[in-house]
Amino acid sequence: MKKLFYITMIFLFVSFPHEYVLADEKTITISGHVQNKTKNHDSSKEYLIKLFKIKNNSEEIIEISNTKTNKNKFSFSNLTITETEEHFLITENEGLSVITELNSQQQWDNLKIEVYDKGTNLEDIKVSEYSLMIPQNSLINGEVSVLVLITLENLGDKTFETDLSKPNLSGFDLLRFSLPEGYSNLNVDSDLPPGNIMEIPTGFALSNPIPPGIHQIIFSYSHQLTNSKFSFELKLPFGADKVRILMNSPNGIIKGEGLEELEKVKIDQDFYTISEGTNYERNSSIKLELSSFSEAETFRSIFTFFESNLYKIIIIIAISFILLLLIIYSIISSTKKDKNVTFSKERKRLILKIDELKKSLKSGKINEEEYEILEKGFQEKLQQISEEY
Repeated sequence: MKKLFYITMIFLFVSFPHEYVLADEKTITISGHVQNKTKNHDSSKEYLIKLFKIKNNSEEIIEISNTKTNKNKFSFSNLTITETEEHFLITENEGLSVITELNSQQQWDNLKIEVYDKGTNLEDIKVSEYSLMIPQNSLINGEVSVLVLITLENLGDKTFETDLSKPNLSGFDLLRFSLPEGYSNLNVDSDLPPGNIMEIPTGFALSNPIPPGIHQIIFSYSHQLTNSKFSFELKLPFGADKVRILMNSPNGIIKGEGLEELEKVKIDQDFYTISEGTNYERNSSIKLELSSFSEAETFRSIFTFFESNLYKIIIIIAISFILLLLIIYSIISSTKKDKNVTFSKERKRLILKIDELKKSLKSGKINEEEYEILEKGFQEKLQQISEEY
């Protein structure tokens, strides 16, 4: 009898923790359909959909399953999931990837995933606003820091992506932006899917895909003044509905084709000189000349913002505040999001980069060692942003 009692106690001791761990598990079905938003697309096309999970308290990404659509519909049946794990889908179409995060508060049995076919027509790309700002300057080193925020639109119904395998590929096939010759410390970020930056002495180009809709690109650089002036030819290959130049200087002078000076405004202890122009055609340019910079005893470069993952939020909030006080339409109104949304977008970008790494490994573009090093770096970055947000 005593032996039976001990066996029973051991059984309960072992079994109870096991039941406790599995208490939050459940069996579900994830299903839905893919909607291709491109006109005259191939209606018989199949789409590959991968299901991933992120383990709780880590950023380890594990592919659970994958499937192909049948008449645009898909389903993952009899899945055992844990509520403490996060899940997401990656849908592939013509080499482009779309992430769908699965929120625990939504229904997962009737998902709608929107995709677009790939296109190479740059005529669908336009710049609605180009804002160049010099928030701080230092005449000690004769150098200015420049911040640029661009609102970009894809007016078509295809995701633009440059064909990098094109034999006669040129800069005219790329999303490109001009910079003054001799620039330094270039930093570029955007809400576009992952891509590469290609620098040349007078600018840079991006290989990022551009889905239909409105997007933001933000970049900064530094440049030496020449005869106490900052001047260069600002080329606008995609035109611009509006160009706005801001200087943190009470006596600042801004010159350029089509630019008209607005009323100077005092914000806190700083005076801003502002000029604005509208309706710049494609392949037009502005010969910019900025002069009469303020003396500065101390200087803190805006590039220190880029040492932190919060720099985008800080910069965007700062610019929004300034432009709001100037009673000017906010140049980033379409991207006013809270930290959770910013975190979500940043994580999506990193997840897509990891997915691209897997494709590169599979195609032989990188070897196993390179994959492990790069993948580890992205995983650590995911862990870092999770802790910060």
